[in-house]
Parts: sequence; structure tokens; C-alpha cells
Amino acid sequence: MKNITIAILFSLFTGEFLFAQPTGDEILDRIDQNMSSETRHVISKMVIHGTRTTRTIEAETWSAGDDQSYTEYLAPAREKGTKMLKLEDKLWIFSPGTDRTIQISGHMLKQSVMGSDLSYEDMMDDPNLRSKYDAVVTGTEEFNG
Repeated sequence: MKNITIAILFSLFTGEFLFAQPTGDEILDRIDQNMSSETRHVISKMVIHGTRTTRTIEAETWSAGDDQSYTEYLAPAREKGTKMLKLEDKLWIFSPGTDRTIQISGHMLKQSVMGSDLSYEDMMDDPNLRSKYDAVVTGTEEFNG
């Protein structure tokens, strides 16, 4: 009888832990784990809505971890061939129009990337979500199920 009671209690507690709702921090940790990888290859499109016009910038990026990345801009024509290299906390940009490479540092990191609301500093920063947010689960919802 004692063994049956222990088995029932064990199954109840185990079931509770298996189906327990994750905390906000656990959800953020899972997202970070899903978003990170040793290497990445991304083809991206950024649409910039200006006061007079809207323009689209296309880029191809290769990265290794959070500290190394290389980006080449593919479109529009005036940005095509521009390249960015990030190694740890250093950033360089090559402009084919001037055939020069410059290092972006100091106050230049606050400038916008290709006329967007994104700064070079934003691009360099890759913190985990838990360091930026205090997540709290406020409810649950069943989706497709």
C-alpha cells in the first residue's frame, strides 16, 4: 500500500512539473536559445519609410557567433557593393563609391544605418532578451488546439 501511495504522489508531482507553465524568464531563455546559432547566413530586406519617399535596402549577411559578421548591400543601386565587417566591438565599412574603408567608432556609432532608425550602435549590440526585459506571464491562451 505504501508503494502505491508513493507511486501516485510521484506521478502527480511529475505531471505537475511536466505541464507547469513556464515563467517569463524561461520563455525569454527559450527564445534566445532558438535565435542563437554558431553560424548564420541571412538575406534581408529593410523598408525605410521617409517623409517623402519609401525605399528598400537589401543585404546579405554571414555571421559566426555574436562577435563576427560580414554584410554586403545588394540594393538599391547607390548602396550596392557597400560592405560592413564587425569583429567583436569594432566595425568597418567599405564604400565602393569612394573605394575607402573607414572604422565606425565613438560618436559615429550613434549615426543611422542607411538612413533608417537603426543606429550602428544598435547593430553592434546583441544582448540576450533577459538583460533587456522583465517578462511576466499574465495569462494563457490555447492556439489551434
